Amino acid sequence: MSGAIPTLVVDDEPLARKRVVRLLRHDPDINIVGTFSSATEAAAQARELAPQLMLLDIRMPELDGFELVAACAEQGLNPYIIFVSAYSDRSMDAFGVGAIDYLLKPFDDERFARALARAKSLIAAAQEPGAAAAAPPPSLAAGRTRLLLSERGKVVVLAMRDIEFVQAAAKYVKIYAGGRCFSLRQSLGSLEGRLDPALFVRVHRSTLVNVEHIAEMHPLFHGDYELILRRGTRLTLSRRYRERLAPFLLG
Repeated sequence: MSGAIPTLVVDDEPLARKRVVRLLRHDPDINIVGTFSSATEAAAQARELAPQLMLLDIRMPELDGFELVAACAEQGLNPYIIFVSAYSDRSMDAFGVGAIDYLLKPFDDERFARALARAKSLIAAAQEPGAAAAAPPPSLAAGRTRLLLSERGKVVVLAMRDIEFVQAAAKYVKIYAGGRCFSLRQSLGSLEGRLDPALFVRVHRSTLVNVEHIAEMHPLFHGDYELILRRGTRLTLSRRYRERLAPFLLG
């Protein structure tokens, strides 16, 4: 491995954060470049710190762990992710955004060591001569063909191509696919980081649409458009987001 791995630790619980830092400091292959009690603060400094590995809590004030992953992706950063959480209900969501492990608090030192060893192995493999230079960490959404959702104790597997559009609804997002609607307790920005950017584009501050499902566009007032999807759903394309959609339609 060429040099120590720049690593961020983000957890709003002081004792949990200190324990993770203590365990990491025993490893000469790890360089802790930042520790944060706030995902918002971590997002603000992520570009400068450029972590290759992040160990994140999920439930935090303001931004949660998933939103931090999405914020990093928007800055062109896609570090390897290990989620560290006291709650088991988001594990499938975690692997859906490409996390390499999910540590459930409380965990023992051996379990932590296994997660860290996996991260180091993946990073070392990516740095080996002959490894594809452009091969992204698994947290990148580009090219992903499925989205995993937890629903009433089961895991629902949605093909990306079948998702028609997504809309924000208070603290939830609603995912429309194949005539069904799935609710997910997550922000629209966080979910956007899990969707294939070659298919999905934001057309309104509260709406993402799969461009493959757009059938028609009709001009409205003040530069807005009405989008009609193949199943007949009508959505508004805001003037603010019109330029984002144009390359998809022209390409």
